[in-house]
Amino acid sequence: MPDYKDSLRNAIIREVKGEATGDRPLEGLRIVVNAGNGAGYFFGDILHDLGADVSHSILLQPDGTFPSGVPNPEDRKMIKETTMKCEECNADLGILFDTDADRSGFILPRNVDGGNNADYEPLNRNRLIALLSTIFAKSSPGSTIVTDSVTSEGLSKFLVNDLDLIHVRFLKGYANVIGKAREILENGTGQAEMAIETSGHCAMRENGWMDDGTYTAVKVVGLLARTVKEGGNSLLDSISGLEEMPVEDEIRMEVVDGSLDSTGLIFDQLAEAIARRANEKGGEEGWELDEENLEGVRVRTGGGGFFMLRKSLHDPLISLQVEGKSHDEVKFNVILPVLAIIEKHPSILDGLDVEPLRQ
Repeated sequence: MPDYKDSLRNAIIREVKGEATGDRPLEGLRIVVNAGNGAGYFFGDILHDLGADVSHSILLQPDGTFPSGVPNPEDRKMIKETTMKCEECNADLGILFDTDADRSGFILPRNVDGGNNADYEPLNRNRLIALLSTIFAKSSPGSTIVTDSVTSEGLSKFLVNDLDLIHVRFLKGYANVIGKAREILENGTGQAEMAIETSGHCAMRENGWMDDGTYTAVKVVGLLARTVKEGGNSLLDSISGLEEMPVEDEIRMEVVDGSLDSTGLIFDQLAEAIARRANEKGGEEGWELDEENLEGVRVRTGGGGFFMLRKSLHDPLISLQVEGKSHDEVKFNVILPVLAIIEKHPSILDGLDVEPLRQ
């Protein structure tokens, strides 16, 4: 652990270009670390050693009973409690780690005015990928970013059109995206720099392709320190070109008999029916089948929205990931048509709990 902490400490100094600022390049920054009683507790020590004020950090005591709940940087409760701490102490950054600190998420102020921060917002999922990609757009122009299958349409446009990067959308699963990035690099088809899931699992070439939430935090902390040093504004400004959908949700439906074999059969039937409707009658809902999708079935619904049906590899679950401009748009262009398809196929309706979809 001492060697590992030293490597992260040196990485932050390198990111901030600390030669000009000595051994305390984070002096003046106030950072809230929420380790959720998990393994990321030590990161606050590193930030403190480099000059940051981390005195308002929370849940740094490792506790395998997780008295505040299992830490997850996407969890609304964890986001809310970290945001409140950031607001309370006028923090420049909040960092959230999951149980074993291989995933991280962040809280950033929207408005930065003379040291007074306001309007804190979460930085995770598509936003996190976008922000990290802005770093590589400068350090490795034209490089490749590999993501999982459920990233948004807006993210792809931002990476390709705004940052002039190559975006490869691959299979869900951090081992899959890492493997794909290494393959691209090794066969010479691109300069892959980062493999990342929307969940926050992130691995970078410069860090030996290890999925490490603390190293992700190194990159964000380094960018923040450089931006403050240069007199810049909120880090959120750097991803202002990212088109985001107001409605984003994942609906999970359980297979009634709990069998993975049944899960596969029901999914294949439903995916085929959705693809057929998109090809035959998609115009009624504005559906456009994504022919380049590699996992499940993905349909664009116009205006940057989409939905994606996929099955779990390990559990008897079928999930519907959906993004859209409004609840009504999602209801009428996705949920009701998908329900209508299911209700026309008794074998799907009898074998799948569609109550979450109805709700």
